[in-house]
Amino acid sequence: MKYKTLFISDVHLGTTVSQTGRLLKFLKENEFEKLYLVGDIVDMTAIRRRYFYWDENHNTILQKILRMARKGVQVEYIVGNHDVFLEFFIQEHFGNINLKERDVHVTADGRKCLVMHGHQFDGVIKELPWLYWLGDTMYDFALFINTWFNRARYLLGKDYWSLSLYLKTKVKNVIKFVNNYEQLVIHEVKKDKTFDTVIVGHIHMSADKEISGIRYMNCGCWTEYCSAVVEHEDGRLELITVD
Repeated sequence: MKYKTLFISDVHLGTTVSQTGRLLKFLKENEFEKLYLVGDIVDMTAIRRRYFYWDENHNTILQKILRMARKGVQVEYIVGNHDVFLEFFIQEHFGNINLKERDVHVTADGRKCLVMHGHQFDGVIKELPWLYWLGDTMYDFALFINTWFNRARYLLGKDYWSLSLYLKTKVKNVIKFVNNYEQLVIHEVKKDKTFDTVIVGHIHMSADKEISGIRYMNCGCWTEYCSAVVEHEDGRLELITVD
C-alpha cells in the first residue's frame, strides 16, 4: 500500500524485544513519501547494559531506511530518550536523514501537526533520574518475562498476550502517569494556537483521541505490539496496528 507519510516510534533496535521481523515486513510491503522516526528507534542506552542484542534484521532495517532516504524518501529522525546521544547532532544530516528535537508536519489537507518524542514531558526523567532508571529496568524485565511467557503460550496454541501492556492498563499509578503525560503534551501544543494535531511516542501506548480540542496521536511501539500513525494521500491521519 502507498502512504504519504509514516510515523513510527520506540522500535528499540539493539534489544531482544524489538519486533524487527514485523517492522521489516511492513516497510517492504508499503511505500512512503516521508518517514518520521519519532524517537527511540535505536536503543543506545542498551549498549551499556548486558541485554544489548543485534542480529541481521536490526542491520537490515537500518539499511532499508538509508536506502529509502537515498531514493528520495524524506526521513526525519526525532531524538528520544533512549537515543538521546544523538542530541549532539541535531540539525545535522546523515545520509539524507535529518536529526531534530521536534518538527512541524503539514498534512496534504493543510492541517498543522507538532511531532516530537515526548520524553520532555516525563517528570520522572527530569526530577528523579534514579527512579526513572529503576522503572525502566523493571519494564525491561517485564518485557523479558513477556517474551518467554508468550513462547509458552505459542506452544500451547494460544494467542499473544502482553504482560507489560496489561500492567500499563491496570495499575492505577501507571494510568495516572499516562493521563498526566497526555495533558502535559496538550498544554505544550496549545502554546501555539495554529496546531491541530500532536504526534508523539515515548510511553508505548498507542492512542488517537481528542483532548481539549487537539487531536492527540501516539505512535505506540514495536516491542509489546506493533503500531504506527500513517497519513493517506488525501491528508487523512490514521492509527494502525500491524499484525
